[in-house]
Amino acid sequence: MSFARAHDGFTAVELLVAMTLGVGLFIATLTVLDAFQRDNRFNVLRNETQDNARIAIDRLARELRNVSAPSVKEAGALEQAKRYSLTFQTINSTPARKGEIEGNVTNAMRVRYCLNDTNPSEEVLWRETMHWKTELPPALPTSNACPDLNVFDWEHAEELVTHITNRIGGQTRPLFVYGPDGASLTSQITSVEPTVYTDLDPGGQRGERQITTTIYMRNQNRAPAAAFTATELGKHHVYLNASESADPNGLALSYQWWDNGSLLSTTSQQYETPELTEGSAHTFKLEVKNPGGLSSVAEQVFVVK
Repeated sequence: MSFARAHDGFTAVELLVAMTLGVGLFIATLTVLDAFQRDNRFNVLRNETQDNARIAIDRLARELRNVSAPSVKEAGALEQAKRYSLTFQTINSTPARKGEIEGNVTNAMRVRYCLNDTNPSEEVLWRETMHWKTELPPALPTSNACPDLNVFDWEHAEELVTHITNRIGGQTRPLFVYGPDGASLTSQITSVEPTVYTDLDPGGQRGERQITTTIYMRNQNRAPAAAFTATELGKHHVYLNASESADPNGLALSYQWWDNGSLLSTTSQQYETPELTEGSAHTFKLEVKNPGGLSSVAEQVFVVK
């Protein structure tokens, strides 16, 4: 004996409920996937920005460590040192082809790093370069624009890092800090500390990132310091001693002495004068010079007793 099987299926209401649940689950899955993709894109862009900042700082470090003094007779290695702009001369790492350098035998080039804050929530770091063939470099451009697009100033400008926030919200966090503390002239600067703050979502919960380092410069030419003592010996002789003179780079110094405006024949660090007249006044002058051609002068008046 056989029984007929029921062929009843899902009702329309059941199908509608199942489809609604399926669509809801699908939408939830897409929402999660979209959020994951957005986070992934954000992290990729943030890491890319961080990498660009590191590459820019590494490039700056290489150029500063291969810095070239503006002239053998000029002090310091930097031409311009500001909070958001830095200009210097360095040796071009790209070899010049025959006939390109002419009078510029060292293949020196001028480089400028500056921070554009047209939009403080997304500042941009720029690098500008200048080359020349003459023995002496062109005059330093006077424009403070960043980038300086005057065709007569810089030959090439490139955008290095975006999404910088050093001055967001009216803050004044410098891009460059110079050492040692208290240095007021470019000739006194021996180190540069670049600090870059980046944030792809200013005001968001992810927060900004910071990259900083300290770069100690080489190959710079700094002026020596002249100093001497004058001591009277027996028979009205005066002993002049310049051993207190020093060069900040530890270079050997040459010495020249004057007595009342007359150049003395000695070039020694110490010198004993011939017998002088009792009661006579003498203005002794010392000039010390380093191998780079920078010099310093010290004077003092001495009365023979």
